[in-house]
Amino acid sequence: MARLVPTLTTDIPVSPATPRSDIQRLVVEKHEFAAPTQPVKNRIAFIFSHANGFHKEMLHPLMKLTIESFRKQSQYNQTQFDFYAFDARNHGDSARLNEATVHIPTFSWYDHAMDTIQVIEELELKENYNKVIGVGHSFGGSAMILAEFMFPKTFDGLCIPEPVISKVIAPYLLREQSPPIKGALKRRDEWKSREDCFKAFDGRPFWRDLHPDVLQNYINYGMYDTPEGTVKLKCPKLEEHLVYMAGIYGSAGAFGSLRSLSIPVHIIHAKDSTFTDPDTAEEIKAQSPMLTNAMVEGSHMVPGENPAILVPEIEMLTARVLAREGGLRAHL
Repeated sequence: MARLVPTLTTDIPVSPATPRSDIQRLVVEKHEFAAPTQPVKNRIAFIFSHANGFHKEMLHPLMKLTIESFRKQSQYNQTQFDFYAFDARNHGDSARLNEATVHIPTFSWYDHAMDTIQVIEELELKENYNKVIGVGHSFGGSAMILAEFMFPKTFDGLCIPEPVISKVIAPYLLREQSPPIKGALKRRDEWKSREDCFKAFDGRPFWRDLHPDVLQNYINYGMYDTPEGTVKLKCPKLEEHLVYMAGIYGSAGAFGSLRSLSIPVHIIHAKDSTFTDPDTAEEIKAQSPMLTNAMVEGSHMVPGENPAILVPEIEMLTARVLAREGGLRAHL
């Protein structure tokens, strides 16, 4: 099954600190995985945050493999795991909910960081769980780092595959010509049907490298049916373009934030990434003693290409989190 069926899907206000907080909403889903042995001793919440241009269901295969692995380990028999995933306000189901007001020219990665904090606060995760761990890819991961910088101890740990972090701020005109930024506006965003879309993607670079379940989720849940009988991307291509353009400050901010880390953070670099430079891995790691990293096979889209390769990395970060400060935080 490519898509996990949530036990709860709800919508919450975006962060009150951000533009249009009075009218925009975030769609959040919850997946509950009960402890196989009672009574429950520990409750751990994971928050999964997607990359720019994608949506929460793209991470479902990774979530599925992660819980399957945890459930094979006896030390977690009395641990309740709840996974939360949400769509950025201009992506996925959130974009559909905000359709009439989705466009905010000033929307930044810091705003997305505040929305990430909003999910934690609105759903009272710190109050209801012993630990809160973030797993964020690319734009989603960088926003988690920014959130932790602005509000330390928001998370108990972060596992970040391929964050977009850089100490370089490229000139504006040069950024405009960057292939992913320039290409976002040119990408096709509407097809006659999902079958037509699949045929258009079949065998093409980028799409052919995605895990079959991830590609299936992109086509099934990253698009919506229009009144005209076509299917269209839930994330408008202008929104994807603007998120890329805004990323230059968020990326540099995330890099500078690494030095202030007070929680375990594990960054995963992909050897064939063209979005982040694996050659900078050691420089990134040197920013904080709280930071570990790993190099895996794949491209910037490794969570979508080979989700299984990331499961041991998530497990390692989780073990680090639980080993700190005498184990788990008490909760009511």
